[in-house]
Amino acid sequence: MKLLKYVGYTSLSLFVLLVIALYLVQSPDKPAPTGVHAVGVTEFEVTEGGQWVVVTAWYPAQPSVSNNFLPYMASYIAEAISEKQKIPASLLEDERPSFAHIDAEVFSGRHPVLLFNHGFSSHAYQNLTQMEELASHGYVVLSLSHPGHSVVTKRVNGALVYQSIPLDPEHAPERIAAMDRAAVSMRTSATINDWIDATSTLEEGLFRNIPGYVDEWSENNRRVIRALTRVNLGAIPTPLKGHLDTESVGVFGHSFGGSVAADLAFSEPNIKAAMSLDSYVYTNSLQETMKVPLCVAYGDVAEPPSDESMAWINQTLFETKAVSGSCEALFVGAAHLNFSDLNHLPIGEFLGLTGSIDAELMHQSSNQLLLSYFGHHLKGTPEVSDIEGVKMVVY
Repeated sequence: MKLLKYVGYTSLSLFVLLVIALYLVQSPDKPAPTGVHAVGVTEFEVTEGGQWVVVTAWYPAQPSVSNNFLPYMASYIAEAISEKQKIPASLLEDERPSFAHIDAEVFSGRHPVLLFNHGFSSHAYQNLTQMEELASHGYVVLSLSHPGHSVVTKRVNGALVYQSIPLDPEHAPERIAAMDRAAVSMRTSATINDWIDATSTLEEGLFRNIPGYVDEWSENNRRVIRALTRVNLGAIPTPLKGHLDTESVGVFGHSFGGSVAADLAFSEPNIKAAMSLDSYVYTNSLQETMKVPLCVAYGDVAEPPSDESMAWINQTLFETKAVSGSCEALFVGAAHLNFSDLNHLPIGEFLGLTGSIDAELMHQSSNQLLLSYFGHHLKGTPEVSDIEGVKMVVY
């Protein structure tokens, strides 16, 4: 399932395994957020020049007695995935309440902002438990849905926009083989030019559309960043009016969304830090140096039929172009999907979806990395320190 690492593409084989899992086990309880704040959630739409982006926002909230909670997976998302993969939506739907109160009152003060980008063909709720955790620690987390690329996007008027730019699965074996070769060459590259030569093979031929997709997603992020002042002023109606610290903005993402976060680290001056969860940094994104610190997190477990993980593939790049405060973090025993909410699937390792790392440890350590890294760059807290189960290199 190396293709998942490439663009977060959800293959048919993955969903066959997921269906088996759902038949065999009851949906597990999701971890409760550990921060001091209650969690609120709202959705809004950013429009600019005829373009639009839907944003789901998790945020620190005032204590609430409301029973109006966001579900873990709404029926419209389950139905969209069902339509693509030809399996019953009832096996995917999870209408259990999460810990996020819909449209709750925001906790007083202004809060740092994090933008999140999901994997290709995925959706804005992909890392919901992580969004709740960050919000409980005082962050406003804005998860973007990318029209035409996300499996489904629900507009504020209720209209559903389905994915129209899927990956062609016909050439998946060739893509996987090419990515395996590239990973080895990137990891063993002796110079930055060797690394660029290896990585550029993932932006041509079967991968020729990737640079344009990265640019499109990055521009969606810029639209949202430019709209933060309008949200603060109430010109875009949300509970967040007056509560965004627009001087403290970071970006992170998983899989293809991680590549987008890396792109913004090289190109967007209005953020302070970025993090990529188990993905590539494409050569199309490179400039003389990073504009802001970038941290990349890797797993070291390859998912069949791939022979290669993402471990340390960007090290040569970082040794050449990283700015102070950047980092690399290897999660020992983690696979690509451990960086998503599928980490919580009890038999994920047995089904080949996740690695051998303990799911609770993965949840705690990945959140610790995010909180310490963005805490340092957005809140001025101490630099990233030792994290259990993680090998760190700090630049």
